[in-house]
Amino acid sequence: MISGRFNTLLKIEVKDNGCGIHPEDIHHIFKRFYRSRFSKDSQGLGLGLSLTKAIVEAHGGTIEVDSQIDVGTMFIMNFLIPTK
Repeated sequence: MISGRFNTLLKIEVKDNGCGIHPEDIHHIFKRFYRSRFSKDSQGLGLGLSLTKAIVEAHGGTIEVDSQIDVGTMFIMNFLIPTK
């Protein structure tokens, strides 16, 4: 039986045109304190993406990443919004 109630998907995309994330790093970027050996940035503690993922998941969402070297990176956050 179909109830007529559907969930709404809220999708947020954050994109840059930076140097991209090295393919070797993609599976590690959400780990706390992870810093790529390929990073040209000497600042930071490796906490930003870990905290972002924790916040997104605490709100029932998911976060994905798509990145290409010398093209840029896009983070996609999806949240299901139940209807009443």
